Amino acid sequence: MAPWTRYIALLSIAVAAMVTPALASADTYAGLLAPDSACPGQNDASLPVATQVNAMVCMQRWARDQQRLPGLRVSKQLRASSTRKALDIRHCGQFSHYACGRDAFYWEQRVGFFHGTYGAGENLALTYGTDTTVRGAMDLWLNSAEHRRTLLTSRYRDVGVTLVTGQFDGNDGAHIWVAQFGYHH
Repeated sequence: MAPWTRYIALLSIAVAAMVTPALASADTYAGLLAPDSACPGQNDASLPVATQVNAMVCMQRWARDQQRLPGLRVSKQLRASSTRKALDIRHCGQFSHYACGRDAFYWEQRVGFFHGTYGAGENLALTYGTDTTVRGAMDLWLNSAEHRRTLLTSRYRDVGVTLVTGQFDGNDGAHIWVAQFGYHH
């Protein structure tokens, strides 16, 4: 697989789509990408995972703020769920919302996020090579109608974001992003 190849998937399509740098550079939604000064660490894939995750949450909040949408609070339940999903993806070698043959919302249910009235959505990104930055993954999501819709759903008030790095599908340096959004009351 070429080092510039990037993959994205979304629950509603559950199929990976390949995006080349030329296509991603169109960057129609660049105004929703936070400047580095607002979300430090978004351009450095060598930073600790926790720093990159914090930068991703900042990027998501920034994009929503630009659209005058409610903010996002980090949910411990969704963070636990997104971590388990990312580990499933790596463990089973399946870049899918249904990794390891599980229901797409298996982990949200297991951590107790679904109670009362609820809703949830999920964005996945798999990047290799030079496009492994937080900004690169966020750019992929913003330039995909389905991912952008999930990110900018006004009902979602909670988020859990996980990044797992390492080898995936025979490639070193893979970055597996799982962002789960939701609400419940």
